[in-house]
Amino acid sequence: MTSDTLPAETLATSVLASSTVNSAISTVFQLPADHPPVPMHEHSGGICPVTGKTHAYCPPQKGDVRSVCPALNSMANHGFIPRDGRNLTFFNLFHGLKACYGLSSALTLVLVTGGFLLIRRSPIHIPFLSNLALFRAKNPDGSISPGGVIDLHLIGLHNGVEHDASLVHLNTPEDRKYGPVEIQEQWVPMLVGDIQPKVDGFPLDLPYVGPDHKRDPSAASSSSAVSSSPSSKTFIDSPEYLSTLVDEADVGRMRARRQNEILPKKLDAVHAEIARGEMAIILGVWNSQYQPKHEGERENDKNREKQGIPLSWLFQWLSEERLPEVPVSSSSEGSSGTTESDGTTTPPRKLQTTMWRPDHKQTLSDVVNRSKRIRKVTEAIENERLKH
Repeated sequence: MTSDTLPAETLATSVLASSTVNSAISTVFQLPADHPPVPMHEHSGGICPVTGKTHAYCPPQKGDVRSVCPALNSMANHGFIPRDGRNLTFFNLFHGLKACYGLSSALTLVLVTGGFLLIRRSPIHIPFLSNLALFRAKNPDGSISPGGVIDLHLIGLHNGVEHDASLVHLNTPEDRKYGPVEIQEQWVPMLVGDIQPKVDGFPLDLPYVGPDHKRDPSAASSSSAVSSSPSSKTFIDSPEYLSTLVDEADVGRMRARRQNEILPKKLDAVHAEIARGEMAIILGVWNSQYQPKHEGERENDKNREKQGIPLSWLFQWLSEERLPEVPVSSSSEGSSGTTESDGTTTPPRKLQTTMWRPDHKQTLSDVVNRSKRIRKVTEAIENERLKH
């Protein structure tokens, strides 16, 4: 048991006993990993009464704010920044990114400084001076923040860090200043169609998806086609998809498809680079060499030497905005049961997992190189499309 994994009984007891929990709320949420339902609660002061000071996952609660960015939302859901997503300073974000994802100081400095400037906020917070009316700013919910302090919703300022042609979010409507934070869950499994080699279990009879992921009315009328569409949970929960890897070429195809789907709108050069860069970062953070699940398996698999990140990890990050769980290494634990001397078979023990933690430093130069590879594939597809 790690410090970031709490027993179900401890979670339930701590919530029910906490004075910050509103006992009148009857609504419940379902924590992952077999946790029982617990009452909704508040992240007063950015602290979770359920998880305490650990980095265990807790979804956003009443009063919390979130952004259009899965990286930042995951950090809040795991407590690497205040869990309510409010009152964030340069140093909150700087230290949170380094601790959560293992980013280098140079990369983190570029991301945080650039993020503040792109949403037109100062990254500098000076006590007393930043509280003057000249430096304060109004948040989307009507609250006021001093200079150098933001909340996650502000990250969604349209054409700041946020951009159209998101992989999982709608474009920002013309009459809105901030992009939608709601995840389009049905879009997530569509990303599987951009991965090569073809992923087992992805149906070929999915209805056509037109501009901005709107289904063609005639195709959408086919209930059998829609019902055959796999959900993101299919790919997250099935262990077999841990060995399905996503690389820069796959992301390049995702970007090309989404940019084609929003035509005649086009991303400018800055936001096209941001769109590539945000995926290049997570590819570098989670990159791993493909390994067959069992000795002798998939000897002729085209994907055998592919390097990338596990499909299930990417989907969990995009759709649930949480860090993946990884198996606790133990030679005594396996997927099959054991046969005793009397011939009886004991059931297999449940595989123990722990929250993923970074094992290397992710550098700015690596992100730049990965982004270039994504761009090369995207532009090749777009150039080919122009010929027809």
